[in-house]
Amino acid sequence: MLLNNVTPLSYYRIKNSKTASANAFPGRSLVCSPSCSLNVKTPLSSLASPNYENVEDSIERIREAFGKKVHELSASSYDTAWVAMVPSLETPNKPYFPQCLDWIMEHQQKDGSWGPNPIHPSLVKDSLSCTLACLLALRKWAVGEDLVQRGLEFIGSNLWAANNKDQFSPIGFDISFPSMINYAKNFELVLPLDPAMYLNKDMEIQRRNGNLAYIAEGLGESHNWEEVLLAQQRSNGSLFNSPATTAAALIHCHNEKCLEYLHSILQTYKGWVVPTVYPSTIYTRLCMIDTLERLGVGRYFKQEIERVLDETYRCWQQKDEEIFTDVTCFALAFRLLRVNGYEVTSDDFEAYSDQENFFNTVSLQFTGVTTVLELFRASQFKLYKKEGILDQIHAWTSMFLKQQLLNQTILDKRLHEQVIFTLKNFHGTLDRLGYRRNIDLYDINEFQILKTSYRCPSIDNKDFIVLTQHDFNVHNAVHQKELQELERWYKNNRLDCLKFGRRVLQTAYFLIASLLSGPELSEARISYAQCVILVTLIDDFFDDYGSREELLNILELVKKWDEQPTESYSCEEVEILFTALFSTVNEMAAKGAIKQGRRIKHVLLKQWLDLIEGFMKEWEWWNEKITPTMDEYLSFTHTTIGCKVSIITAIHFLGPKFSEDMISSEECTSLCWHVSLICRLLNDIQTYKKESAENSPNIVSMQVAQNQGSIAKDEIVAKIQDMAEESRRKLLQIVFRKQGSLVPKECKNLFWGTGKIGHYLYCQGGDEFTSPDEMIKDMKAVIYEQLNLLNSAA
Repeated sequence: MLLNNVTPLSYYRIKNSKTASANAFPGRSLVCSPSCSLNVKTPLSSLASPNYENVEDSIERIREAFGKKVHELSASSYDTAWVAMVPSLETPNKPYFPQCLDWIMEHQQKDGSWGPNPIHPSLVKDSLSCTLACLLALRKWAVGEDLVQRGLEFIGSNLWAANNKDQFSPIGFDISFPSMINYAKNFELVLPLDPAMYLNKDMEIQRRNGNLAYIAEGLGESHNWEEVLLAQQRSNGSLFNSPATTAAALIHCHNEKCLEYLHSILQTYKGWVVPTVYPSTIYTRLCMIDTLERLGVGRYFKQEIERVLDETYRCWQQKDEEIFTDVTCFALAFRLLRVNGYEVTSDDFEAYSDQENFFNTVSLQFTGVTTVLELFRASQFKLYKKEGILDQIHAWTSMFLKQQLLNQTILDKRLHEQVIFTLKNFHGTLDRLGYRRNIDLYDINEFQILKTSYRCPSIDNKDFIVLTQHDFNVHNAVHQKELQELERWYKNNRLDCLKFGRRVLQTAYFLIASLLSGPELSEARISYAQCVILVTLIDDFFDDYGSREELLNILELVKKWDEQPTESYSCEEVEILFTALFSTVNEMAAKGAIKQGRRIKHVLLKQWLDLIEGFMKEWEWWNEKITPTMDEYLSFTHTTIGCKVSIITAIHFLGPKFSEDMISSEECTSLCWHVSLICRLLNDIQTYKKESAENSPNIVSMQVAQNQGSIAKDEIVAKIQDMAEESRRKLLQIVFRKQGSLVPKECKNLFWGTGKIGHYLYCQGGDEFTSPDEMIKDMKAVIYEQLNLLNSAA
């Protein structure tokens, strides 16, 4: 079943021994108490959250941010300096934008620099670049001589950083910075130039294969500006949405559209300062959605997210430049639109399908790890067999990212960890595990780097932390309470008296708690966990403990299912198992009937009957040494993996009405089939050695035996992995489908989430994901460890 061969916390199993003594069990309770087994001693009452009024205020401010027409970025001294150097048309010896020059004169820092404020120890290159650009602007218009001297002193004392490989480097720094030093000679600014800078510059130009238009301001007169304008100018008048490059073009050749673009920026930014990229509204809004979803609080903003995605989809259909000329924005838009059911084609990824072509043709600002990581994420959502482009992108982006990790070239530690986590979880991870990981990597002081570093307050702000901490800690309290309720249920039903089987209570609850967010989904989480626990115990009884008479006894009891069972129990274990199943399913049916407004007991009973009949079929084949065909094997073992009974039960507590027509629909049948097949195949791949030794049915060992060595075992495993991947692809097709879907989105997401459970449990073989220590660590992170982000961010 779903938890087959998984040893999460404790594995107290006595095989084929009904007379095992109590001494064989290290602990007779169902599990150690949370504070003991997980070494966590946080009482529920101490789970502090921010003041609720503050949380409401934060939610409101985030909603307001979604409504902004323009999302302002932090000021760019570098770009402002280049705009300040644009000469007036009427009087070329004066600046066209004197207000930018005024801003420069008013914003020199105490150490004589311009740029990051306060200066970041890893951004000295950025400060050098910004400071030199500002000095060029001041000296060009012969103002601020005292500021110039202080700036020269800063550059002289920090020039060591120019060739330092441990410093974050603005895009094109190795070309632009030495070029600006040469340009400074025109203004009688004498700066020391390390010969290594020239060497680095030549090597960088050669490496970039002439693809340097994005940093053309650093090339000066040597660049063919008319050609750049003809090839690269966008409909908004800009070059690459870069104020610096656009201003440089305007310096070298007048262009009315460039001028209009710069005017539009200064109008937006109140006439003083410019950002390093403009516009960025679509990308910023998508980043807001992605960040909120990754932090686990996207559900608070369903209407706002839907509105933004609708607008983005319209822009997508119109081939909007802000999306289609920005590789990072394009990949992010594709992923978010596809996951949310919008029809978007992968055909436009053709230009990015080959690594060499990608780095030779895309603009310089899209050749970094962040863009490649976004392309990798987009490749996760291949839905159709014909989308080989996404396979190609997955192949080269994964190799590129792994190489960057191996070479230790990702200086940003948070980005480094993000790359590791994303590569490791290509098929996704349990939602709340992902939330916790992303929360740990979230930083309100985070900066991005293009030609200079910048921040976006709409994405990196304290309101996100206030809401995230409140939401996560509330969930922790709810999860601990539900786990205690589940422990009482286990004990009240005497399941702790069984002397066989895996103790999976905490594991079962942890898995579903990691998928379903919201205190209102308590009954869905508990019912799913109860199903997993009961399925596991009954499965273990069939596999290793019960006689044929006892197994048939359970089957007959389920078939008859009287209000007061009259069938005699063949042994105490059968009595405990059936009475626990009987009382639990009846209680679920009663609660579900209230939720759904109709009787659901017969629906739940059918799932359990199908499951136990499947267990019986497995037992008969196993004991009679019958080897079924692959189709015969999958026809019933997709049921015995236990996914269907757990999902169909929990679905009735998710909120939406789930009718019998939905359950019997082709859509729901396909969802059940594909998620069950994913988990069954992944389980069999991992467990075939153990099950072969036990002569248990397993698709891998069956195929090995049937082919009699004509096909290598590795080829058979690869074929079965392909089958699982094919089912995952078809599952996602149904989950993401918006038009003509009968099953509610909330319900489809549970199928998708159960598939993620299969990958979490089985895809990493015997390593950390299935080791007790690692699962305990994950459980602590999701259920017990409270967040204290506000203090750490202060």
